[in-house]
Parts: sequence; C-alpha cells; structure tokens
Amino acid sequence: MLSLLVTPVVYSLFDDMSNSRIFSKIGGLFKRRGLKEALAGLLGLFLFAMVGFSAENPARVGVGTSQKRMMLKDAIVLALENNLDLQIEKTNTVLSRSQYRQTFGVWDPVLGYRPNMSYNVTPTSSPLQAADGRLVDRNFSNNATFSQKTPWQGTRLDATFNNGRLSTSNPFSGLNPFTLSTLNISLTQPLLRGRKIDNDRNQIRLRRKQIDISEADYELRVIQVVTLVTQAYWDLVAARQDIEVKKLSVDLARDQYERSKRQIDAGTLAPVELSAALAELERRQDTYYSSIGLLTEVENNLKNLLAGGRDQTIWNDEVIPVETQSVAPPALDDLKALIQSAVGKRPELRNLKLRLESNEYQKDLARNLQLPGVNLAAGYTMAGLAGARNTARNPFFGGSVGDGVPAAFVGGYGTTLSSLFGQNYTSWQAGLQIDWTVRNRAAAETLAQANLADRNLNLQRAKAEQIIEAEVRNSMQSLRTSEQRIVAAEASVKAAKEKLDSEQRLFETGESTNFLVLTRQNEYADSQRRSLVARLDFNKAIARLEQALGATLDTHSISLK
Repeated sequence: MLSLLVTPVVYSLFDDMSNSRIFSKIGGLFKRRGLKEALAGLLGLFLFAMVGFSAENPARVGVGTSQKRMMLKDAIVLALENNLDLQIEKTNTVLSRSQYRQTFGVWDPVLGYRPNMSYNVTPTSSPLQAADGRLVDRNFSNNATFSQKTPWQGTRLDATFNNGRLSTSNPFSGLNPFTLSTLNISLTQPLLRGRKIDNDRNQIRLRRKQIDISEADYELRVIQVVTLVTQAYWDLVAARQDIEVKKLSVDLARDQYERSKRQIDAGTLAPVELSAALAELERRQDTYYSSIGLLTEVENNLKNLLAGGRDQTIWNDEVIPVETQSVAPPALDDLKALIQSAVGKRPELRNLKLRLESNEYQKDLARNLQLPGVNLAAGYTMAGLAGARNTARNPFFGGSVGDGVPAAFVGGYGTTLSSLFGQNYTSWQAGLQIDWTVRNRAAAETLAQANLADRNLNLQRAKAEQIIEAEVRNSMQSLRTSEQRIVAAEASVKAAKEKLDSEQRLFETGESTNFLVLTRQNEYADSQRRSLVARLDFNKAIARLEQALGATLDTHSISLK
C-alpha cells in the first residue's frame, strides 16, 4: 500500500516549485490522508524516479555505435563470400578435382636406371676356364627400364635396355673385354578380365563422378545457407519490430499510469488503482528488456552466417535490415506440377542419381573381376656384341684365342649399338597367360555388395522424393495459412485499437476502470504481436517453399558456374 500514492505526492509537490507551496502541500497531504499515506507518497516519488530511469534503452553486449544497413540480397552476397560452411564445401570441391587429376598418374610412364658393378671370383676345376682354378669376372652394367600402362583395353608396354661390359680371366673368351647390349620390348594385352575395365580405369570414372557429386553437395549447401540467411534476416526484422511493439506497450502503460495519477490527485480514482498501473508498467518493462536480449541473439545468429571469422568487423556493428517484407510467393495453382518440378531440381536427388551411376561402375568392375584372366603376352628382343680380340695364345690350335672372332664383333660400344639397332640378332616370343580362380568368392561378394548398395540408394531416392513431396505440401500450406493469418491479425489490430481508444475515453469520463484499460492495451499489443508473427511466418514460409521447390538459386539470381 505504501507505493499507491506515487502520483498524488509527486504531482502535488511539483506543480508549484516554490518551497512554501511544496511544504504547504506536504502539510495538507499529511492532514488529509494521515502520516502513513504521506510517507507512502514520498516513497512513490522515489519509485517514479526509478520508473523514469528504467525506461532508458539498455546497451547491448558487443554492439558498437556503427550501423550496417543491409538488404536481404546484401546479406546473401556476404554469406556467399564469407560463410565458413560454404568455404569448407568449396574446398571439398577443389579437393575432388585434385583427386580426379591424381588418378591419371597411373598412365604416367615409369623410367628406371640400374647402374651396377660386380667383381666375381668363381672356383673352377676346369683348366679350360682358369689354369689356377680361379675364374675372375669384372662386370659393369648400365640398365634402363621403361613401363607404360595405357588407357586402351588394359594394354601394358614394357621395355628393358641392358648394357654390360665384362672382362674375364677365362683364357678361351674370344673377346676380352667385351660389351653386350640387349633391348627387349614386351606387350601384355588382357583378353577377358581387365580388358573392358580394370581398377585403375574404374577409379578414374569414380573420381570424375565424385566431382559432380561434390558440386551437387556444394549447391545443396549454398541453398541451405541462403535459406538460413533469409530466415535469420526476417528473424532480425521481426525482432526489431517486436521491440517497437513492446516499446509502444510500455508507453501506453506509462500514459495510463500518469492518467491514473492525475485522477487520483483529482479524487476521482481510488489510490489502490495506481499499484495495478505501476505493476503492469514494470511487467511490460521486463518484457521489453527481454526482447532486447532476444534481438542480440537473433542478430548474432545472422552475423554467424555472414562472417568469415570472429575477427571481422561486422561483429561490432548494429545490423539494420532495410527490407520489411519478402517478395511475392510463386503461383501455387498446380500442386502436382510444382512437386514434379521440385523432383527435377532438388540437388539431393541429383546427388543420389550420381551415386547410383557410380555404383553402376562398381557393379561393372565386379562382373569383370569374375572373368578368368587370359592375357596375350608378346615380346621382341634385339642384341648386339662387340669387344677387343683376346690376344692370349691358343694352346690347342696355335695363334691367339681371338683370331677366330668375326670381324663384325671387333670394336667398341658404338659397334655394339650398331649391331643392336641393325637388328642383326633378334628373337621374339608370344604366348598366353591364363589364370582361373576357382569359385572366385571375393568377386562374387563384391558384386553382391554392389547390388545391395544399388538397392539401398534406390530406397534412399524413394525416401527423398517422398520427403520432398511432404516439404512442398507443408510449405505451400504454411504459406497460405500465413496469408490468412495476416488478414485476420490486421483486422484484429484494427478492432483492438478501436476498443482501446473507446475504453480510454470511457476511463477519462469515469465510466471505465483502470483494469479494463490495461486489459484493452494488452489485447492491442497481443494483436500487434500476432500480426508480427504472421508476417514473419509468411516471409520464412516463402524461403522454405523456394528451398522445397529447388528454386532458391533462381529466385535470388545466384549462379554457381
């Protein structure tokens, strides 16, 4: 009861600022209402000062004085440039392209070089090899290899170029030292397993398809982020409008509080009515402060979608949305046509289609692995030989050991190569390499797993299409419901305002009560809130419908090419 006399004391004291009149009024108050009521009036002075102080707008945490005015398209552009989820997804796309290029490394030729030196001492019991029983060979070799897998029918090409210089203690070697060079070219051609497809070529197909999958994932992520940004933008619009509604509600309560004080001072209203007005004012103040806290959370949610890191300046800006209403919704005449269009556009279904195509590659490989391995192997060899005649004496025929060596073999390494590439000494071979794995359970199970994966992906596609149908239906219903709610809420706002104005006029003439005026104010504020929520739901329903129809990128003119 002490706080009921705030207005009589404050207004009676300060209508006239002269000290004599102030004390005269205080004395009259004491005389008319007694000591307790007068003390209550003084306490009311303090409470009124506190009410006036609490009406100041509180500062928001982390929000500076700089403002960033933003349209919806500006927010979307900022998100496309900075959003961390999009940056991660974009990196995955670049990684997929790099992995695709990496698979072509199987066609890179492989060159080898094998220089080698050897010193061999071999015991021998034949005096024709070594008179002292020690056959000494010194060899220096320079060998090179070349290997090339080709993308055509699994063909593989190999070549070896061997060069050796040998000196020996064998007294019957016609050339000492001598060089021997051979060039061998071989070709392996699969005829069954590995001809149509093998693991290397299959990996290239899979990695190429993975690029398309990662691009579909990126498009899906862009749509999700744009939808989230759109909804967060409208949340911020609604949060700021909600503060205006709450502030208006506080102002109405303050007006009623002051109106009640004047009537109490005039003796036309019971002092007890002031406590109800004050309590309602403070309740609305509390709601107003809560809405400011919610505004900060909603704004931070939008900033989190737009910022590329916690060090960006947008975190310290007050974001002010410029737009207050979304674009007109798409035509909703033909439900089946819209659902069919959504099925054709949604990146989730394109992703599943690409994964089904990738699984077909796996099934193709698994069927090929069940075939027996039959390879055609062919080779062609050229050889060349040259060296210095061995001048050691021939113990059997007289003369030197090297006398019988043909003149074509006498010379250096150039003579060896001339003999080699002149194809004076050639050989060839051809044959089949057949491998058959009995039962081949590994390949059979690989094919069975690929068939199970195919069934699983088809089930996922059917489920995704069903989800899309439900999303389109729900978003269309939500949009229509929001439109109807907006009409109803606006009519409610208009009616509630008329009722409030009427109730206030009645209160002024003493025909209504403080309780009824405050009730009408609450009804008016509730109607405004419902209108605000209906418009928010309408704007967000459009964003959800765009996402459900797969039309988000087209609506906002976003190109990912």
